[in-house]
Amino acid sequence: MSNKESLIALKDIGVTYNSGGKNEVAAITDINLQIKSREFIAVLGPSGCGKSTLLNVLAGFVKPSCGDALMNGKPITAPNFQRGVMFQTPVLYPWLSVKENVEFGLKMRNFDKKGRSKLSDKYLKDVELFEFKNHKPYELSGGMRQRAALARALASSPSIILLDEPFGALDAFTKINMQILTRTVWSMDKSAFFLITHDVDEALSLATRALVMSKRPGKIIKEFNIEFTYHINETVSDKIRFSKEYISLREEILSLIYRQTSDESGYVI
Repeated sequence: MSNKESLIALKDIGVTYNSGGKNEVAAITDINLQIKSREFIAVLGPSGCGKSTLLNVLAGFVKPSCGDALMNGKPITAPNFQRGVMFQTPVLYPWLSVKENVEFGLKMRNFDKKGRSKLSDKYLKDVELFEFKNHKPYELSGGMRQRAALARALASSPSIILLDEPFGALDAFTKINMQILTRTVWSMDKSAFFLITHDVDEALSLATRALVMSKRPGKIIKEFNIEFTYHINETVSDKIRFSKEYISLREEILSLIYRQTSDESGYVI
């Protein structure tokens, strides 16, 4: 696939952090990746392997030390509404209502009041939060705040939504519900999704492509094209997780990650 055919193209990307003097830390290296429209990519790897750094390059928060990061053939140099971001902790303004939070980015882009209201209402309905639109974020549960953050990310009609472990701090039941909601929203929306996660089951049940990264400096060591999310949509169940194919792929990914976190003697480091 050529760069022109990709939504996002990363070529030979490397990021090195320098805290002064000789204290340089190579976070990621030799990253080559092309993302197509409407893909759902999940990135897995050991802690500290540079997953979040990679997401920050895509978002425009971090400038690569080397290589090219392109969106629609143009360099990614700064944050942009075309790349929505959702963090582990919802970044919502506590003095604004849920509806006002969702509309905030649209307001900054000079959307008129009627247009902002129409879009915010649509996405609040999509994330099943419409009846709470006049509440303040501190009046909502953790899962509800994440739904509000997702609605805000969607409202700007981004080409891609970047999710940095957004469900990691949620309880098990809320996490499952958010995964179901995310899958539903992705299937209805035009955006691509790029998910950072430590949860192999989350990656396999949501993504159409999973990437496994090495220990720092992180590089992509294997890609998996997966289709479980389509079957889960069709059957409205997670019985697919008990299939031989699912279990085999899960074990392969876990083995890859485990090998990255163990030294030569087999001890986890």
